Amino acid sequence: MNKDSKISQELLETVERYLNNTMDATEKLQFEKSLKKNNTLRQQVEDIKILLSGIETASLREKMEEFHHQMAQEIKEIPVRNITKNNRTNSRLFYAVAASAVILLGIFWMFNPKNTNEMLFNEYFSVDPGLPTTMGSTDEFSFYDGMVNYKRKEYDEALEKWRQLLRQKNNNDTLNYFIGVTYLAKGNTEEAIPFLEKVTTQKESMFLEDSYFYLGLSNLKNDNLEDAKENFRKSNTEEAQKILKALEKK
Repeated sequence: MNKDSKISQELLETVERYLNNTMDATEKLQFEKSLKKNNTLRQQVEDIKILLSGIETASLREKMEEFHHQMAQEIKEIPVRNITKNNRTNSRLFYAVAASAVILLGIFWMFNPKNTNEMLFNEYFSVDPGLPTTMGSTDEFSFYDGMVNYKRKEYDEALEKWRQLLRQKNNNDTLNYFIGVTYLAKGNTEEAIPFLEKVTTQKESMFLEDSYFYLGLSNLKNDNLEDAKENFRKSNTEEAQKILKALEKK
């Protein structure tokens, strides 16, 4: 979270409508145009996403209880006619608490580099879209049959078929690459790393740059920053360079 990013109550309400898909078509179109042009706004939206999801976590729930206690004391001092006047009072109270939680989140993330690494991973990780599923020989059929499972996010089924093929083609860069990415998609970085590393030994592989990128993400998720930076430097992908810039600011 960018601790210098100021998030107003009005912006909180606007982004919540956007995230909940309750904007009308005109407002949504205008807001998305603003997102494309305004880097600060995009960052603020990401911060608010973290806020809204983080409020439900155990670590923030404890902090929110403190806010609730404080706000309960203040509510006792508000005349009943003001509380029951309409729902806007309750809405404003929620956003007052939420705005305070934004500040807490900024401090929380700033002093937790592990969570910062997790944020970067979640922002930049996306599963490789895979290869076109054209069928050929028996071996190719088995591979592309697994690719169908992979594209359906049936990762265990894809791994079962590809690991069998790997017994005969241990050094095949395509198999090693997609097995590594599949393990990473399952959140298993320790299993992913050896397969991706094997691809990086094959300098002519079409998956070389992407293997370095996914290796960097695996290291990042494991909080192994030096190895992450080294692998990102070896990848010429645009995303890798963006992550490097972000890591250099830490």
